[in-house]
Amino acid sequence: MSISIRYEAQLLFMSICTGAGLMMVYDCVRFFRIICPHKMWVVGAEDLLCGFYCAIMTFSLLYQQNDGNLRGFCIGGVVLGMAAYEYAISRKVLKRLQKIVEWIKMKGRKRRNRFRQERK
Repeated sequence: MSISIRYEAQLLFMSICTGAGLMMVYDCVRFFRIICPHKMWVVGAEDLLCGFYCAIMTFSLLYQQNDGNLRGFCIGGVVLGMAAYEYAISRKVLKRLQKIVEWIKMKGRKRRNRFRQERK
């Protein structure tokens, strides 16, 4: 395999990993929203900041690895990595975390109700 083909394959792999990493960051934002609900304008601001972060990280990948040349397969690799992470990991993890948070809230409500009844 030629060196240039090996480099292109490595760049594609790094693009896919970057996309998965960006979705992990966005999952942290979504988990924070599950724990602490926000108003819609705050959600929009968080999404905007996350979008800027994703753009900067993708640009830095292209700048460091490809001298800033925009390559379609790099952008496609980032999108592929994001989609693969979303469908393979993110949905399952967020559902479980949401159930855990709901369980914790339910236990907290039971304790509060029990405490209020004991005070009466």
